[in-house]
Amino acid sequence: MLYGDILKSIMERNPNVVALTAEARKALGTIPEEYPNRFCDFGIAEQNLVGAAAGMAAMGKIPVIHVPLAAFVTMRPFEFIRTSVAMQGRSVKIPGLLPGFAAGFQGPTHVALEDISLMRGIPGVTVMSASSMEELEAVMEHAAAIPGCVYFQVPPELPERLEYCVKPSDIAQPRWLRKGKDGLVITMGFMTRIAIEAVEMLAGKGLDLALVNLCMLDPIPQEKLLHIMKGFAKIATVEEHFVTGGLGSIIAEIMADNGLGKQLKRIGVEDCFPDRYVTHLENLAYIGLDSNGVATKLKNFFKG
Repeated sequence: MLYGDILKSIMERNPNVVALTAEARKALGTIPEEYPNRFCDFGIAEQNLVGAAAGMAAMGKIPVIHVPLAAFVTMRPFEFIRTSVAMQGRSVKIPGLLPGFAAGFQGPTHVALEDISLMRGIPGVTVMSASSMEELEAVMEHAAAIPGCVYFQVPPELPERLEYCVKPSDIAQPRWLRKGKDGLVITMGFMTRIAIEAVEMLAGKGLDLALVNLCMLDPIPQEKLLHIMKGFAKIATVEEHFVTGGLGSIIAEIMADNGLGKQLKRIGVEDCFPDRYVTHLENLAYIGLDSNGVATKLKNFFKG
């Protein structure tokens, strides 16, 4: 099932949901043709899009707004999201299409490595990501069902589903992908597939790491994570985001606030801008976030 199919299913069941775009109708599949009275394209005018969505939400609608790239939907209309949507408690849903390096072939300006940091910095905004199409469907259903502003990443090329050690009870819970005794790895989004490959590579070399992925990033399932993290001396996070403000920072904040004295390694993009016009996977490999690079970083940390 594609993104547009999931949204269309939600629209079929909830007549208040409307689909708005700033020249991103390709993501919507057949929605513009099947629901012409519940669709509007604002052109390349992201601030107008968010302002109109806030107005529609004030009248009882549930706008889902689409901009071609996560970089543009979070940064160009940031103040509008903060002031017109979140500050007013409006139920506007914001998918972050092609986050991380997914659009890196178009250059550094199209890369989104700060979207989680920006959105979770706004009070009252729920922030989520998905690591499979099954998770994406659950994320979108949850976003449509709860009040308020929601931002959720829509990474590219997601697998249909993941194999969990224990089936998650709901979208907010940490998701066990692998049990292990030598350390804990926490990941999210597109990087889940990379982390799975990396920990399996290390398992073949005698390093037995546990792996958990998260869909819900804000509000974070703090108590569940604390319970998990207390069982390990070393913890690493793996993300396609700047190491400041994203998943690594979230875990560090939980540890600091609760006096959890563990070693933490944040694996992500260091404090520098990308500088290449290359594909998603080529960017990850160049910056050391492909499976080999992540495996090396994990090995150095957990065996160091």
